[in-house]
Parts: sequence; C-alpha cells; structure tokens
Amino acid sequence: NLDYSVEHRRLVLNWQRSNGDWVSSDTPKALVIEFKEVSEFRFMPRDSEMPFTEDDCINSLGYWVDEDWAEGVIMLEPSQTAEPHWLTAIDFMSGAVLAVQAESASAKVTA
Repeated sequence: NLDYSVEHRRLVLNWQRSNGDWVSSDTPKALVIEFKEVSEFRFMPRDSEMPFTEDDCINSLGYWVDEDWAEGVIMLEPSQTAEPHWLTAIDFMSGAVLAVQAESASAKVTA
C-alpha cells in the first residue's frame, strides 16, 4: 500500500508478509516506512511485460541519481555517503521505481 498526501507532504508505504510457502516464517509480519516533509516524489512505471505478482516485491533500496553515469537505482558501499540531492529509491521486481526526497524517514517493523 502506498499513501501519499500532497497537503501533509507525507508518504507512507505499507507491506504485509506474504502467506506464500516461499516466505520464511521468521520474516517480519509487516513493515511501514514513513517519509515526512516530502519535497519531491516520483514514480517510474512498471515493465508491462512483467507479471503483476512482481509489483509488491522489492528488488533493492538505494538512491535515484539524475546523472548520466547512473543507470537506475544505485547502492552505496558502507564507506560511501549519499549526496543530499539524491532521492531515496525503492525499485520493485516489476521494474517500477519509487523515488522520494524528504526531510526524514522512519521505519516500523512488526515481528
């Protein structure tokens, strides 16, 4: 689930653990990520050739960089620091990408 409020400049993402037999039972039941004071929000479309079952599966969490050298979402090494103008990005197995710039973000994991 994705809930974006322009008025409140807030983006909330909700995930629930799948009941599929391929999901480990020790995977958290739920995850909520909340971005506050959102100044930029982008959603790049999914690959229409991919099955819809891939829309809720995260491929990676990293950064969206508007530079020629970057192709899609980039990941940083532990010793690297993100530039302030980079957007936090989540790319999904379906090819969709969500990118956001916000003052703060928090996560709540339900075991």
